[in-house]
Amino acid sequence: MGNNINSMPLVFRIARVVRVATGRLLFKKRLPARFGAARIYVTPRSDIRLLKPGWKDSAGDLLLVAGRYIRNGFCVWDIGSNLGIFSFCAAFKSGSGGQCYSLEADPKYAELQNRTVSRLPGGYARVTVLCAAIAGEIALLELAIPKKGHARNHLAIVSGNSAGEIESTKQVVSITGDFLAKHWKKPDFVKMDVEGAELLALEGAPWLLEEARPVFYIEVCEETQKQVSALFRRSNYRMFRLAADGTEQAVESCVFNTLAKPVEKC
Repeated sequence: MGNNINSMPLVFRIARVVRVATGRLLFKKRLPARFGAARIYVTPRSDIRLLKPGWKDSAGDLLLVAGRYIRNGFCVWDIGSNLGIFSFCAAFKSGSGGQCYSLEADPKYAELQNRTVSRLPGGYARVTVLCAAIAGEIALLELAIPKKGHARNHLAIVSGNSAGEIESTKQVVSITGDFLAKHWKKPDFVKMDVEGAELLALEGAPWLLEEARPVFYIEVCEETQKQVSALFRRSNYRMFRLAADGTEQAVESCVFNTLAKPVEKC
């Protein structure tokens, strides 16, 4: 009887139903008109805040960055793309003459993006989705899947990640930024959110930093901020914090969400 939902107190029955529903719920959510109003596939298993109307709580900074920095004809890389929210916003801003590449390690979320791609209306750049992780080498690694919030999926080799209790792991192929550069167009802009693997990713991309010289919008965890900051400085990048209104404030070291620009683009 203990496992019979009807025997549980009402509050626990409601909690269980909500948990099961959000775990399985998949729906299409419309992007703002300024990003073409396409409907993209989302699930609260990635971020429960997606259930709220609008995008401010779940992806406000991504929409701000896409609207401010992506230009017509740009080539954009979205590294650690999850549901592809930034990818699709950037694809609209770069237009039919642009290109967007989306890298996502979890096959479930890569497939959701491909479903969105197949239904994108005209006017968007081509979006190419690749299911792989990024690290400092080409290898087979373990992807850790947290019980709460699949936006916090991360490579198991990363230390200090605070995603909470792990639900499962998946074996994934990891590639490097410079490997991608041999197969993808040179980026004008790179958004990177790899949950603690950002130092590994940048160390595997010297050509990207020294020759391609894109602007980065990168999430940098506290444990890697010192090393990532030093790497950007060695590569003649300047770092900025973005205010809620998009104002840039120069910083000496990386913050959690950092805009990094080559000095020649500052």
